[in-house]
Amino acid sequence: MLLRCDGKPFATIVRYGYETPWATGELRAHDPVEFERFDRAGALQRWSREQAELLTDDEYDAGYAREQARLGLSDADVRQCESAVWTIVTADGTEHQTYSLDFLDGWIQWRW
Repeated sequence: MLLRCDGKPFATIVRYGYETPWATGELRAHDPVEFERFDRAGALQRWSREQAELLTDDEYDAGYAREQARLGLSDADVRQCESAVWTIVTADGTEHQTYSLDFLDGWIQWRW
């Protein structure tokens, strides 16, 4: 299967699994640098979800800025990663929109 980002080929899904409601796939990136950027953005999103309820607003804002800097992500990187439209082209050529896409160490998780 082919993973597209904003209509452009991004990676090939070389292994696939499904356990309701989540699908998972191992990726072979078409552009390793771009892939790594989205992987780091996924790490920032996970940090945000995990910390949002645990910290005060000021602590969260400071921690988010530190984590973003540690991951080497600009504000433009974060915006692009948050607004990207992801689709998957299956073997029959049908393009499907994906939801709740998350990157983790060369894998993705999403909902159909």
